Amino acid sequence: MNLKHNYWYFSKAIKEEVCNKIITASLKKSKQKGTIITDKKLNFELRNCWISWINDTWIYDILNPFIHTANKKAGWNFEWDWNESCQFTHYDKDQFYGWHCDQIVNSSNHPSKNLNGKIRKLSLILQLTDKLKYEGGDFQFKWVSGKKVKIDTPKSAKELGSIIVFPSFIFHQITPITHGTRESLVNWSIGKPFI
Repeated sequence: MNLKHNYWYFSKAIKEEVCNKIITASLKKSKQKGTIITDKKLNFELRNCWISWINDTWIYDILNPFIHTANKKAGWNFEWDWNESCQFTHYDKDQFYGWHCDQIVNSSNHPSKNLNGKIRKLSLILQLTDKLKYEGGDFQFKWVSGKKVKIDTPKSAKELGSIIVFPSFIFHQITPITHGTRESLVNWSIGKPFI
C-alpha cells in the first residue's frame, strides 16, 4: 500500500504531569515479561522488555482524539471502532524490541464482540520518559523499496509526551537501551479487515 504519510506525530502533546499519572496507574498493574511468538513458539531473541496492561477509560479519552486526527490528516481514513488494552512498556539497560509489525488478525471466534474477527489498523506510541533519562532505545521505522532499505529514526519520538501514530502494518523497532530506562504506552485501534 502506498501512503502519502507513513506516520503522523504530535510533538510534546501530553503534559509531563499526565505522563506521570499514566506511569503511576500502569505501575499498579501486574508486570510480566514482554513476549512474541514466531513459528508457534516464544521468541526471546526478538523482544526483551517488561509490560503491563491498562484499560482505564480516562487514558482512551486522552488518546482517541490524537488517533482520529492522525488518521484524517495523514489521509489514511482507516475505519476502526475499538481499542485494545493499552500496553505500558518498560525497557531497562540492554532491553529492546526488534523489527516487527503490529498487525495481527484476531481470532474469528474471539469471545469479545469488540475484538472478534478484527485486525489492528493503527498503532500509537506515547513517549513517557524524558530523553535525558536514558540512552539508546531509539524508535525506528524500516521502509523497503525494491532492494533498498531505509531506516528512519524520528527525533520527535524521544520527546516527553510526544505521540506517534502509524498504520499497524509498518515495521518498526526499539533499539537496545544503553543507559537508564525508557517507558512508553502503546495502543492499537482495531476494525474489520481491509477489503
